[in-house]
Amino acid sequence: MQFSEIPGLEELKNQLISAHKRGKVAHAQLFAGRPGTAVLPMALGYASYLMCENKQEADSCGSCPNCVRIKKLVHPDIHLHFPKISANESKYDKVIAEAIPRFREFVIETPFGDLESWTRKYGQENKNLLISREDSRQMLKNVSMRSVEGGYKILLIWVPELMNPSSANAILKILEEPPEKTLYLLVSYNYDNLLATITSRTQLVNVPPNTFEEVKAYLESKEVEPAKAEQVSKLSEGKIGLALHLAEAGESQEYEDFQKWMVECWKKNLVGLVQRSEEFSKSGKAAQKNTLNFAIALVRNAVIHVSGQKPPVQSEAEGTFIGNFSDKLGLEKLEKVYALINESLIHLERNSNPRITHLNLSLDIIRALNG
Repeated sequence: MQFSEIPGLEELKNQLISAHKRGKVAHAQLFAGRPGTAVLPMALGYASYLMCENKQEADSCGSCPNCVRIKKLVHPDIHLHFPKISANESKYDKVIAEAIPRFREFVIETPFGDLESWTRKYGQENKNLLISREDSRQMLKNVSMRSVEGGYKILLIWVPELMNPSSANAILKILEEPPEKTLYLLVSYNYDNLLATITSRTQLVNVPPNTFEEVKAYLESKEVEPAKAEQVSKLSEGKIGLALHLAEAGESQEYEDFQKWMVECWKKNLVGLVQRSEEFSKSGKAAQKNTLNFAIALVRNAVIHVSGQKPPVQSEAEGTFIGNFSDKLGLEKLEKVYALINESLIHLERNSNPRITHLNLSLDIIRALNG
């Protein structure tokens, strides 16, 4: 991927290029941003620029052998590490052989994709994916090897917050004392969950969301109809990955599920809520978090409506529901529901039991709605 394939963010691109030109490339850099933003594309664009044999003023050339191989994610000096199912030493090679081709396809097809997108592509929605101790051993092996091309050797670690503790501790020393011309590019969506000893050894590269105009222009370049592009760009909060998902999905199924959930809470339908919690627990970890994140976005839209402004909605039906929902609850109850969902999301990120977490949340929302 080249910088030119990433919409906007020119200031950040210039900063990265300037650091190279000044000989100030940090050996360990933490690219951080929200899921669906250009965090991974920016790290890949940077890697492509560093490895390019014919650098242009503001980008890699895109056509030299290194650029071509990086575009396909097959460059021998770029080592990919990412969450996958765990395996002991005897089965690790088989897991890697199956996961690497799928991960390459995932990144090439959906560079703005998030962890949930990867779990669907990987076909492991109901498994806990992680960067394991065996992965850290592979990192140590990669670091000890000489560069094939004689230039930079790059370890790209996607979602390092999913390293288990033993894996995280294992890479501390190589982060602190890297071999010459070895770079670590960590791509994180929640770097607060990383060990402080890791973040302290990396240079933080904040990747902000895109502007509404940038997202809209990008969607139109992908042949999304202009009216649809404008609509979903308003909903995306600068996340191109989310905008693409909304553009492809049409009317939001998530919105309909949220509506039914709130009706069950309002009517105190305990049988329905228990069944909903069971179904929630059977979905993948990433899907569970996505459900709550979407609920938070809808409640936020309701708060916007209460304040007298027009919230971004994806359909007329969704707009009608948001209006009725916000008018019936009012600001105080909406704020309570928002806080409850956000708190449950935090519990999920700390590996709470999803069934119990969702059921407790539903019971708390019943009290909030009927209080």
